[in-house]
Amino acid sequence: MNLGSEHFTVSFDVLVGTDGKAVSARTSEGFIADLTPLCKTWQYRPFERNDQPVAAKVRESVAILPIGERPETHVPFPEIHDWNSLRITLSRSGCYGMCSTYEIEIHGDGTVLYYGQAFVGTSGKQKGRISHPALVKLVGTFRKADYFSLASGYVAGVTDSPTYVSSISFDGLSKSVLDYVGRDAGMPPSVSDVEAAIDRLSGVSKWVGRK
Repeated sequence: MNLGSEHFTVSFDVLVGTDGKAVSARTSEGFIADLTPLCKTWQYRPFERNDQPVAAKVRESVAILPIGERPETHVPFPEIHDWNSLRITLSRSGCYGMCSTYEIEIHGDGTVLYYGQAFVGTSGKQKGRISHPALVKLVGTFRKADYFSLASGYVAGVTDSPTYVSSISFDGLSKSVLDYVGRDAGMPPSVSDVEAAIDRLSGVSKWVGRK
């Protein structure tokens, strides 16, 4: 991780599948090793060898703003034309302690996919469904947060804390925001609002809550 006068730059390796979709991402330095949730919505043109699609590893980097800074360019939140293309995700990673570790994926038809990994009431994969009005309300939380104008990540210089990554994609557009103790790094409170809304409106509390 490089610290410049304007922002942090985090470089990492992305493993790309034969279909061009990002499979995983990891960095060999810094205190956040696994950046897979950040790139799950990324799509590349499939790499080829001898006219056959092959898996590949590419080097990427993202800029993470320091305390008090926001992107200079405002990006209006666009209207959704194809709700079937909508995909919203949230991942909460582990920490040095008993942090609930799980992933949520919500589709435009209301399908909710949950994968509980550690310190949750229900481990493994579960499937649920939410109503379209709940989905519209959730998208409204992203809109209120001015989500497309946010930085790619907000990282505080501490260790052993959980990493949260939210994302939204639709109509060929996608945006992810990484939150690593982000409120201590100038992250707007609205990012936490988005994360909480995904938890609440997806209905996964019945699986996350420990018995």
